[in-house]
Amino acid sequence: MKKISFIILLTFFIVSCGDSASDESSGKNESGIITSRIINEQSIYNISDFESAGLKKPKSLKADAVDKKTGEAITPKAQEIHLGFFKSSLGPKDVEVRIYESHYDAIEYGVPTAEKTISTVVAFTNALIETTSAESATSTAGFGAYVVTGNVIIICQSQIEVCDELLKEIK
Repeated sequence: MKKISFIILLTFFIVSCGDSASDESSGKNESGIITSRIINEQSIYNISDFESAGLKKPKSLKADAVDKKTGEAITPKAQEIHLGFFKSSLGPKDVEVRIYESHYDAIEYGVPTAEKTISTVVAFTNALIETTSAESATSTAGFGAYVVTGNVIIICQSQIEVCDELLKEIK
């Protein structure tokens, strides 16, 4: 009886720890393709971390830019925004890095704008597919996925694997 109780208790403990240790969540589009991921809540990054990982020619963009029509901030609470490219296994891909003060700010203020960025690109790409060949639409596809990691949102061209490969290179 003690062995059975011990095994049940041990199993419960392992399952409990496994669930709480996971700090990752993913989002998928209608086709089941992963387009977003939230990981590494406690991490804090700066642009030099991404340059060291292989982000090439990051150009600093205006973090406090406002929409000319509405007057609202395009990337609210973003402290820095950088656009560069990364040589992934899928070839060179554009990557935008949006840096926030905290993980909370990245999720609360950054995710809605990242979602808007990739949904705009998806709508544009779908329109191209309808009016041109699929091959030319693929070659013009823009940002298709993002990862929130710590205080940063990484928005990657085409697919989430580009973001994943860049993150693997961060030391």
